[in-house]
Amino acid sequence: MNKDSFTVTAFEIDSFLQEFWQKKPCVIKGFFSDFDDPLDEHELAGLAQEEEVDSRLVSKHDNQWQVTQGPIDDFAPLCVGAWSLLVQGVDRYVPEVDAMFAAVGRMGNWRMDDVMVSFSTAGAGVGAHVDQYDVFIVQGKGSRRWQVGLPSEHETRVPHPLLSQIEAFDAVIDQVLMPGDAIYIPPLHPHSGVTLEACLNYSIGFRAPTNVELLHGLLDEGDGLHLAQRRYSDPDCAQYRDVGLSAHVVTKEEIGRLKQSVIGLLDSPEAEQALMRFISRQALPDARPEQPYDIAAVIDAINSECDIVLLPGIKPIYLQQSAENFVFYIDGEPFSVIAEIKALIQGLLDNKTLACPIDINETALKHLSTLVLQMLNAGYIDIQ
Repeated sequence: MNKDSFTVTAFEIDSFLQEFWQKKPCVIKGFFSDFDDPLDEHELAGLAQEEEVDSRLVSKHDNQWQVTQGPIDDFAPLCVGAWSLLVQGVDRYVPEVDAMFAAVGRMGNWRMDDVMVSFSTAGAGVGAHVDQYDVFIVQGKGSRRWQVGLPSEHETRVPHPLLSQIEAFDAVIDQVLMPGDAIYIPPLHPHSGVTLEACLNYSIGFRAPTNVELLHGLLDEGDGLHLAQRRYSDPDCAQYRDVGLSAHVVTKEEIGRLKQSVIGLLDSPEAEQALMRFISRQALPDARPEQPYDIAAVIDAINSECDIVLLPGIKPIYLQQSAENFVFYIDGEPFSVIAEIKALIQGLLDNKTLACPIDINETALKHLSTLVLQMLNAGYIDIQ
């Protein structure tokens, strides 16, 4: 296999989607040109000390693996041998990290999970392993050697209860990434990264819920939506019930009716809303203001020179639709928008900023200020 076919020297989204997305891995040279790290290892360590931040420190010393889950109060006894600090959801705290999603924005907000940032010392890694999701790993300062293989059967080993690895694999990619380079790894492709010199890495991860997870999500979110429940019925039972069948037999027709009942539920408008709520869910930090805003303060802001901005990590979604009125979702919460302010709100969602003052009629101002108030007090936007 030609290993050059796994290297891209100029990232172009359409050709990438056609050739690589969920098909094969690739190294993308110069994915970000003139890349500057938006944070350093000390700021990353500060995040790892926070209770609400998901973090872990993985080390290997004297051929022994150790994994410590955050929050981490004292790093000194843990940072021995070759070690890596991994912090999830950094995009929710650092706007410049959140902006990295723009490079792969064509995949859609609902598919985007988070950006995990790691700092690793020379020789560090988490061992060869397989993930169930797509990931772009961007190289920050330092350098790292990446090896990636193709899907196959791999024997799993667990050197630590919190660490799952696989045995050695045949690599189709074996390259050293420098600052601004990236590597794309589709699901189920074995990979291993080993730090050559102390470095930062940014892993842009994607959601990939299973059908069972979607079904659970549909039911959980649908509790308050009054899903269109229908009792099983079979008024034409006599048409297919063979009198010679045992009472223990369930016919194919009966199973078909049961399946159609579930399909009917999935096809309902309520199920559509429940799925939108589910796929918009995020593990967001609590950014609600200490003192809630009131409507007068919001109206004053809309009429003054300021910016209304989405906070880092907020990924709104809305259903593709032709209606003038529409609903968008943030973290499972729906927000209704009237036609008069639809363009304004779409601009905020798309560009992350809405510049004020805004010249609109009284009805539109009332609806816009109410919506902005809801989002402010939910901790999704800020006025700057």
